[in-house]
Parts: sequence; structure tokens; C-alpha cells
Amino acid sequence: MSRRFLPLLLFLIVNINISGYTEESSKEFRPFTGKISANKVRIRLEPNLESFVIRTGNKNDLILIVGEQENFWAIKPPQDVKAYIYRTYILDGVIEANRVNIRLSPNNEAPIIGKLSQGEKIQGSILEENPKWLEIEPPNNVSFYISKDYVTFAGDDKYIIKMEKRNKKASDILNDAFFLAEKECKKPFNEMDPNAAIAKFEKIIQKYFDFPDYVKQAKEGLALLQDTYLQKKIVYLEKASDKKVGEKEKMAALAPVNKEISPTDKMCFWQPVEEAIYQAWNTFNPEKSKNDFYQEQEVQSLALEGIVENYNVDVKGKPGDYILRKNNVPIAYLYSTKIDLEKYQGKKVTLLLSPRPNNNFAFPAYYVNAIK
Repeated sequence: MSRRFLPLLLFLIVNINISGYTEESSKEFRPFTGKISANKVRIRLEPNLESFVIRTGNKNDLILIVGEQENFWAIKPPQDVKAYIYRTYILDGVIEANRVNIRLSPNNEAPIIGKLSQGEKIQGSILEENPKWLEIEPPNNVSFYISKDYVTFAGDDKYIIKMEKRNKKASDILNDAFFLAEKECKKPFNEMDPNAAIAKFEKIIQKYFDFPDYVKQAKEGLALLQDTYLQKKIVYLEKASDKKVGEKEKMAALAPVNKEISPTDKMCFWQPVEEAIYQAWNTFNPEKSKNDFYQEQEVQSLALEGIVENYNVDVKGKPGDYILRKNNVPIAYLYSTKIDLEKYQGKKVTLLLSPRPNNNFAFPAYYVNAIK
């Protein structure tokens, strides 16, 4: 190679390297939303495994990643984390000393998570339980740390804000639903209107599936509301039925599902109860018919084997007219508006059953859907 080209070549190599270095070093870290991928992941004060553990994060928790140090992500403190300053160093909302400690809890032994400089303005609230301390939001320059091994990318830095708003909205809807449900459950049955609470529970279940804890609570609340509504309706119809003893025409108006058999007095007695159970179910399944209800009941039936016996005890609130006995031990109360159980007395049969309220009697109670 000619010597006259050597300086030019060296110039180009040096400039290429400097250009590459400058471009790489000028890149700024872009904050993003991370999602924790396991339970009980430790969030630390510093980026090393010996550092103080601030708290643990759980699977699917969102965090705002604001930097990195080797094997750790630097994260913005979660919203519910508070910081504390000793009030001796504050006058009229201004820091009066240099390098004032920001602590994780209101005592002088608590971990230090940052410093404040003289002249900085600060806002917070005086602790009622310990007025010597001021509670503040952690400053923007405070970061905690989490291992990169347990974090996945969830979205840009705005995604966490969007999800926090969505979380707040879901929480508000769920709280409203429980408030309305509790309010309705305190009313007598004929004044209850559970539709507003039902709509809010169902909204959580259908539209906020990305918050599984809220969905679980909504399902539990809906089931509790449904059960309370059902129990109140049964009591209401039983009281109405007691006032109409002997009025068989009105009892017969509640026709059994299977019209091919002629209902006995015992079968007719349970028709108001079944009507109440269906109506409660229909409140939560407004598009479905009584036939749909009993088809669902039969599909979900429990099979039990035993001998059917009469239960002639004259007691208020008894959960059936028959007992199912197995190995000479009673195991369940039975009734049906569909099957004449009188014909099966003393016989060993297999029954397809749906659970019914047992009114705190000794054994579970069932509606007989069919007999094998």
C-alpha cells in the first residue's frame, strides 16, 4: 500500500470508531412498562443481591422501568410506597440542611432511599401517629431495583398509566356492585331489584378479564347475591303459599315441567318453591326459559343410589317429603314436581339430583330430575 494513502486510511478508521462510539453513547434509555413474571419477586433498594428488600412483587404486577444496571432494572417506586423526612430539617416547606435523608419508614433506623438538598421545596403531610415526621411521595430521582430475569416487556411507559386508570375504574365498579348488592339484600324480597348490581358484576367478569382478582371477587359477589335472592324468594313464596292452603286451583296454576303425569298433593306443594328457584335463576339468565333451566339442572345432575323412604314428619321448613337411605343410613332429603316418588318407596334406585336448600336440617336436600 502506498504510504501516501496510509494517513487517509487511519483518519477514516478513527472517525468511523468515534462516530460509532458517539452514536452508541448518545442513546438515552427509554422507559417502558414491565410485567413481573413470577410470584414473590424481590424489589431491592440497590442493584445487588445483598441489598435491602423493599417488598416483593407478584406475577402480572406492572412496574415502570426507568433504567438499568447490569443484571437489574431500575424501577419507579410503586404508587403505594411512601417516603418520610424528619421535620427538624424543614421550614415552611423548604429543606434547611444539605443531604437530608429520605427514609422508607418514619424512624431513624429505617433504610435511606434518597437525599434532599438545601433549598429544595417539599410537600407532604404530618403523620398523626408521629408528628416529628413528614410523609411524602418518593422524589423522581428515587429508584428501586428488580432482577431482569423476572421481568418481561408489557408496553411503553404510558401503558402502566393506562392500566392504572383501568384498574381504578374496575375497582370502583366492583365496589359499587358490592354496595348495591348489600343494599338490595337488606330489603324484603318484594322490594328487591338486583339488576343494577348484577349488571356491574357481569361488567367486571366480561370486560375486565385482565384483572383476575377482580373477576374472582365479582363471581363470588354475584353468587352470593343470587343465593340471597333465592332464599328470600323461597321464604316469600312459602309465606304466600301458607296463606292459600286449600286453594288447589291456584297451586295447580304452577304447572309441573312434565305435563304427562298428574301431580300429587306432595308434588304440588313444592311447585311454589321450584317457581321461586326458577325465577331467581331467570333473573340472572333473562333470555332463558323454564325448560332451559331444568335441562341445565339435569345436565349438571349428581347421581346417588339408595332406597327411597317416606318422610312424614310434620315440621315447618322441612326440605323434602322423602329420604334417601343408603346402607340403612339416611343421606339426603328428596322432593320433585316432575317424578312421583311415592311409586318408588322401598325400592333401590339411582337418582339424578340437583342441590336445593336444606333449611339447616341434618342432611343435604335435592330435587329429583330423573330416576334410572
